[in-house]
Amino acid sequence: MSHRGRVERVATRVFRNDWSGLTPPATGCWTPELTVSVIIPARGGQDHLDLALASLSAQTYPEHLFEVVVVDDHSAPPLTLPDQRPRRCRVVASPDGGWGAGYARAYGAHASTGDILMWMDADMVACPEFVEAQARWHHAHAECVTLGRVRFADADPLDPGALLAAARSGDLHRDLDTGGRHDWIEHLLDQSDDLRDADHLGFHAYLGAAAAVRRSLYEAAGGVDPDLDLGQDTEFGYRLWQAGAVMVPEHTATAWHVGPASTARTRLPSERFRTEVLAELMPHPHAYRERVPEARRRTPLVHAVVDVTGAPYDLVRGCVDRLLNGTETDLAVTLVADWEGAGSAPGGFDGPQLDLRLIQANYLREPRISFAATAPRTGFPSPFLLQVPVAWGLGELALSRLLASAERARAGLTELFLAASPTRDAGVRLWRTRALARAMRVCDDEEDLADVVAALHGRYRIHGGEGTLTDLTLHRSVPPPPRAAVECPGPVPVALVHAHGGDTETEAGEEREESEGEEEPRRRWWRRRRRRRPRARLRSLWYRACRACGREMPDEDDPGGDPAATG
Repeated sequence: MSHRGRVERVATRVFRNDWSGLTPPATGCWTPELTVSVIIPARGGQDHLDLALASLSAQTYPEHLFEVVVVDDHSAPPLTLPDQRPRRCRVVASPDGGWGAGYARAYGAHASTGDILMWMDADMVACPEFVEAQARWHHAHAECVTLGRVRFADADPLDPGALLAAARSGDLHRDLDTGGRHDWIEHLLDQSDDLRDADHLGFHAYLGAAAAVRRSLYEAAGGVDPDLDLGQDTEFGYRLWQAGAVMVPEHTATAWHVGPASTARTRLPSERFRTEVLAELMPHPHAYRERVPEARRRTPLVHAVVDVTGAPYDLVRGCVDRLLNGTETDLAVTLVADWEGAGSAPGGFDGPQLDLRLIQANYLREPRISFAATAPRTGFPSPFLLQVPVAWGLGELALSRLLASAERARAGLTELFLAASPTRDAGVRLWRTRALARAMRVCDDEEDLADVVAALHGRYRIHGGEGTLTDLTLHRSVPPPPRAAVECPGPVPVALVHAHGGDTETEAGEEREESEGEEEPRRRWWRRRRRRRPRARLRSLWYRACRACGREMPDEDDPGGDPAATG
């Protein structure tokens, strides 16, 4: 049995979503062990439900290992169980206060008991291998999410008895398969080699009308959102993808929608719904997310983490402000420290405790900043986790370039560090959440997590140049250049003028040229104006040297106090 709240540890390591290395048992030639719960949300449509239950009564999976839970979503009259149904079958009423397909799916998962959760719509008819063909993958790998093949039948079967006879004789495909299908899913499967080469949008192939997942992975992904009556399949598929699911299309697990196909069945939710609702919860795809104002983005694209324990206030500001002011704004930042101890420890108004209080007060009203005592292990449900050492400052375009490199290389770990860094772990790390979540489940104690992520999803390294990555400690640890030793009173040495950028040769040339006789008044005025500049610079250096020696400042009206007059 599975352990609730976490995914079982798995041994087989799948690279990205290439499920070719998995070897599930062949249908009809193995002995299943895991229990399966088939969940059917339904509102009305008793006739179609009778057909669905009749098809499930002819399954090849052992009947003592699977149950059917029908969630009655406030039907009037209430739904009942027909004569032709699986042996373990029951109807549960959706509680008052909750309604819709999302709520019914979530409540059905809660009310069921199986190790594997499998969904099916109430107006569907399943082939005899529907349960077994999917369950065999979950016996082979705990992270699999199987995707059954959904088709559309033009007409209803005559009655449950005729349907059951066709299923047992093997004629169901011939009677129902008329070619209707979800074109966008078929296109995605064709373009990605049945999801073996899927990119970050592979989750779009998930369809809750005919899919199965281990209960442990279901709970790790947070379950179906009960508040979504439309688009809950897409949003839950997105979270399964971020949790590290291996999505496997199972073409032999066919189920047909019976009756005329409606627009709601054959197309994705409307573009307006995707941009107004789903894009708030899902940073991918980018085309929809860009239309959502920043204040409404409930799930950020990047979850950045900065451990500020023991760091001075100015250093934290230098790191965090650079993150917030970058070109990539779809992010949230978690600052990690002992925030409770900062307020209760004695001496909190001095030393490190004061720095923590200043940091918290400064960012308390920043909506993208949160505070935590421990660092999150992954960025879930965000697609990326960014780990930034507090001593590093990212350039304005650095995060955008990191994300672009990660997507281009499909890397599970993208690293940015200076070429002069002493170790490879000295820089900034951008983890892909689905790669990190899966690596944590297979990583042995003696293995390095970064190496496991690289083996599962690839690794990409970038040397940061000037303006991309800055060592903020250099601005605090390097002392200012020492002041030149100057004795007062007396003229300022020429060497000091050179040190501050003065051009003594040009200045001397100007003085010699002025003594050559009469010039036009305008030209003489211009030369006198230019001559005052070096005198003003020398005077400023003189006053600066006097202040350094603690000597009383000379009177500006006294010609003897003018370094230009004596020098």
